Amino acid sequence: MPDIAEPQVAVDLPETATQTRRVESAAVFWLLVAGGALLLLMGWLLPWFVEQTASGIGHSPMDVIVSSPTGVGWLAVWVMGVCMLALIAGLGYDVYAVMSRRVEPFRFARIRAGLAVLGAACVLLILILVSSRTELIFGNLTPNALVDNAVWIMLTGFLLIAFAYGARSWVVSHGGLAFAAVAFAIGGLFPLMFHQAPGFVVWGAQSAGIYILLALGLNVVVGFAGLLDLGYAAFFAIGAYTTASMASATHGLHWPFWIIIFIGAAAAGLFGAILGFPTLRLRGDYLAIVTLGFGEIVPDMAQNNLFGDTGGPNGISGVDTPSLLPGLGRVDIFGSDPRPYFYAILVVIVLVVLLMRNVERSRLGRAWVAIREDEVAASATGINTVTTKLLAFAIGAAVSGFAGAFFGAMLSSVTPDNFQFAVSVTALTTVVLGGIGNITGVIVGAILVSFVIFWVLPELQGWMGTVGSNVGVTQLGTIQYSDYKFIVYGLILIGIMLLRPSGLLPSRARKVELETGAESEPLAAVQERA
Repeated sequence: MPDIAEPQVAVDLPETATQTRRVESAAVFWLLVAGGALLLLMGWLLPWFVEQTASGIGHSPMDVIVSSPTGVGWLAVWVMGVCMLALIAGLGYDVYAVMSRRVEPFRFARIRAGLAVLGAACVLLILILVSSRTELIFGNLTPNALVDNAVWIMLTGFLLIAFAYGARSWVVSHGGLAFAAVAFAIGGLFPLMFHQAPGFVVWGAQSAGIYILLALGLNVVVGFAGLLDLGYAAFFAIGAYTTASMASATHGLHWPFWIIIFIGAAAAGLFGAILGFPTLRLRGDYLAIVTLGFGEIVPDMAQNNLFGDTGGPNGISGVDTPSLLPGLGRVDIFGSDPRPYFYAILVVIVLVVLLMRNVERSRLGRAWVAIREDEVAASATGINTVTTKLLAFAIGAAVSGFAGAFFGAMLSSVTPDNFQFAVSVTALTTVVLGGIGNITGVIVGAILVSFVIFWVLPELQGWMGTVGSNVGVTQLGTIQYSDYKFIVYGLILIGIMLLRPSGLLPSRARKVELETGAESEPLAAVQERA
């Protein structure tokens, strides 16, 4: 009986490295435009100028639109609003064009870039008119009135869209570089943009920055090497407890912070290799269960005050505040100000990203990919799977140790409650949402997840209280929305698996696996056929 070949699945995938980069860069272009549109909406609805005693209450551009004409500033607000609506409508048209494939998307890109530049110019004109008290279009402000964050949010949104459309060909061909330039430019200006919202800067350093590091480290294990790790919070805890033990009165040690963070990373990397060694023969579900057990053991040992060194349930408090440079005394630039922590962790993120880029393209990175695709074939080609997998565990754990060291220094205390299973779930969610194996994707996923979980949900009660008072439903302000974060985790994972299973910015290899079903088979299946 003649063999019947299995039907081949037709998948529209790029065939060359250049085509692959263009596909991934197109996703970066969409991200820049959508992010710019979101910033425009936020800046339009939030107050622009507030009095110091007004508790953040002030006039927004929407209030100016419905007021009586006052002059050039009032006209500039109208022009700015028209530019914003035109750009958002253009984004909607592009979405429809791509989904329907009936019309050509991204038409009139230069005109859109011009509208964005015009909108940014209107923002600056309004800022000058109001600051100089030439035209009080935002109410009768006193000289002590402050420029609120919404002005800079609006300006950033227009500049993002202007950059995306004005340099579209370059962005589409150099997506990674474009994203890096935009991300680190905004990161550098972030504390200045939100100088009146120190709580948001704290979120940027303590949540977004920490989870970006966790996502980058976990991406090495899960994304590059294909090893499912559900106990990643354990290495986070090891880095934090190492820092707290060596920079507090608990053990009488007060080592410089800039030395301790490397010691914490080294300790976490060592334990990563220790965990990896007995699990070398495990893959898939079995490896996940072992790492889950390790992730539960470490916080429990800290809870039980291991060797009398971890402080038990109360943890270790009074962690030293970092000094600017070791040996120069305690230069108090850190203290309670979140900006130095933000810039410090931003520098670490830049260094880690550069390291990951180089490792991904090195012989070690290619060996990880080979093991992820087929460990038996990788071993047959001469790859030492033992050392390669151990390096994946160690490097991923070391990055988590860096995050733990910064986390302990920022909080000035470390407790077992900071390293529960939810941390591992959140880190894994960021990697899956952003795109497994894609460095840019996991950074985007970390920012989005940390923003929703650690900023939107805690602040949502106050926002909904305002909405409830306006619509007559006061019960909306009595709900503790942060209690539902695990529901949000579930909804994010379900949504991404249904709508975009490869993630927001997937790597090409992951897209091939998901769209063709060409995932590597387990060793047992190979042995059974042999």
